[in-house]
Order: sequence, then structure tokens, then C-alpha cells
Amino acid sequence: MPSLVFSAIALAGAFIHIRRHRGQDRLAVDTFFIWWMVVAIGIGSIVGALFHIFDGKQIAEQIGYTRGDGGFQFENAMGDMAIGVAAVLCFRFRGLFWLATLIVLSIQFFGDAGGHIYFLLAEDNTEPDNVGIPLVFDFVGPLLAIALFSLSWRRGGLAKAPAAPAR
Repeated sequence: MPSLVFSAIALAGAFIHIRRHRGQDRLAVDTFFIWWMVVAIGIGSIVGALFHIFDGKQIAEQIGYTRGDGGFQFENAMGDMAIGVAAVLCFRFRGLFWLATLIVLSIQFFGDAGGHIYFLLAEDNTEPDNVGIPLVFDFVGPLLAIALFSLSWRRGGLAKAPAAPAR
């Protein structure tokens, strides 16, 4: 559910930002990319990490992992935290930093999706947090970011900018 909330905030924020800053030089796709990376991916991943850290056992049960105490949650949280921080930094850094962040988040999210699908097929794990919104977002999150980055790159937007801090 937090994925949906942060996605909605990111898209609404981008629409409002573009509307308020009409006529400026920035490409709309760059605005959408930044909002998507910072809010939907960045803040969403950081919040997800906090859930894994502070409520690991409950999160494990919601995903369908009932063996053990959910101790793997801390390691998973650190991956989420790293991706979240890198995605938030996309606000400040541009160009190839965006690409590097996009590669890492794609590996993590697509890998997570593969795990969800594997456990659905191998163990009939149909828990909502295994095959529901988290599985969908593991595909939608990086695919939308890849599409926005590609559009920015093709149109000569901030994806092509040097990785130095934005001014």
C-alpha cells in the first residue's frame, strides 16, 4: 500500500510542478523522473526499509515467510535503504548518476519480483505482500523510471547532463 501512496504523491507532485512552472526550459520528462525517483522510489524505499527494520517479523509474515523470526529483514532493509538514499540524491545529481541509480534499483526490484514469482510457483505463496501490490511495483517502479530516463536522454534532457551537482 505505501507504494501506491508514494506513487500517487510523485505523479501529483510532478503534474503540479510542471503546471506551476510552465514555460521554463526544463523538459517535463525530467520533472517526472526526479519526482518518481525521489518520492516513489527513494522515500518509498526508505520507508520500506524502516518497516523491515522495526517490524521485521510482521513484514515476514505478511510476505508469507513464517519460518524463523524474520531476521533476514535487516539485510533486506539495508538494500532498500541504499536504493532509497541513492534515488533521493537524484534530486541533486544528474546524468550518469541517474543511470547508475537506475541500474541498481532495476537489479534489486526485478530480483525481488523474481523471488515473489518463484515462491508463488514453488510454494504456492499467495500472501498479498508476495503476489499483490509489491510484486506489481517491483515491475512498474523500475520500468517507469527506465522509460522516463530514456525519454530524457533522447530529448537531450538532464539524463545527458554531467553527473555534477545541479545548480
